[in-house]
Amino acid sequence: MLVDRAFAVTVTPLAQAPTQLDAFDGVILGTPVSLRRDGPTAAVLEWIDRAEGLDEKKVALFSAFWLRPGTALPVLRARLAELGVEVVVEFAYWLGKPEDGDHVLPAECMVRIR
Repeated sequence: MLVDRAFAVTVTPLAQAPTQLDAFDGVILGTPVSLRRDGPTAAVLEWIDRAEGLDEKKVALFSAFWLRPGTALPVLRARLAELGVEVVVEFAYWLGKPEDGDHVLPAECMVRIR
């Protein structure tokens, strides 16, 4: 949806995601929520710690879950708050039945990240 609205979007797996963020206006960061552990993945937390300039960006968070959203988003929000990062929106997506046109995250990003 963001690309359709003429936003430049770079989608990358976390393992290949840049940690130097000067070229970006905002960051959308997602984490899966596993059946065994309900928080964010260790890789997401490690990337946050390595990201340079994250405190100068507006950040949107999402999680993807099967059974329940768990604590992933509150844990991420708290960790980012410790670093002085502004979280502008967060949303938990249920993978069991994604809604067509479910555009909460991109719509909020269009308004809050420029």
